[in-house]
Amino acid sequence: MPTRRARPQHPNKTRQERADAAIERDRRRANVENLAPSRLLKTRQGTIVIGVAAAVLAAILLLVYLSNYRNSVKGSTEPVTVLVAKRLIPRGTTGAALANKNLYVVTTIPKGQLKLGAISDPAALTGRVAAADINPRQQLTTADFTAATVGALASQLSGAWRAVALPTLDPAHGLAPDVQPGDHVDVYAQLKGVMGLVLPDVLVLATPTLATPGSTAPVSGNYILRVSSVKAPKFAYIGENGTFWLVLRPATGAKATPSFFVTDSNVYASRGGH
Repeated sequence: MPTRRARPQHPNKTRQERADAAIERDRRRANVENLAPSRLLKTRQGTIVIGVAAAVLAAILLLVYLSNYRNSVKGSTEPVTVLVAKRLIPRGTTGAALANKNLYVVTTIPKGQLKLGAISDPAALTGRVAAADINPRQQLTTADFTAATVGALASQLSGAWRAVALPTLDPAHGLAPDVQPGDHVDVYAQLKGVMGLVLPDVLVLATPTLATPGSTAPVSGNYILRVSSVKAPKFAYIGENGTFWLVLRPATGAKATPSFFVTDSNVYASRGGH
């Protein structure tokens, strides 16, 4: 059987196809070359736009920061009113006692130095008592005070401290109305013709006309003093058999009180004047 020869491809068609492929390649190469400068231009423009936008945004943020900073500095230096302790304010001192004894001063300080909760209006102390000792030149804050309660007397006692009431004293023996809750007194007593110091530097918890600081209970009509449990029986004995005298001590810088007895034999001053 005779062998069938493969049909040869048309030479012209092959050349045409090759020519078309070459033309297509040249066209694509030209398009790429034409597009490259456009893409590059677009990339440069985008970079410039982004750079300008970033610079503008940074400038705006800087202006906002500087404005806020100036406002904060200006606000921190503005003067504000605040109450400041003039001297030591003992724990349990009432707001009324603070005003009566002139224990604070109304002053102005830069706002940046103001403590959290600082009190600027004395009316805020009404019905409040000092929750702890307040040092001189310390700002008065709401955290330094608590509401007055009926049990405020017991809150001022701890450990061996006791509250003892003295018998009714006239203004001369009790130095009324100058002695007030929170004051410290030296307690003298006269018993069987002898006068002597019973106890120095005693804290006054209440007076006949003023209840203990922080208490909403009515006044007792007596002086109530804070003494140790060891001294309490002596006060009770003198209260039944003798007479008390209260001597007011300085608010600050009080010196030690000398202890000696006074009788008919030494009541008058000696030649030395002591």
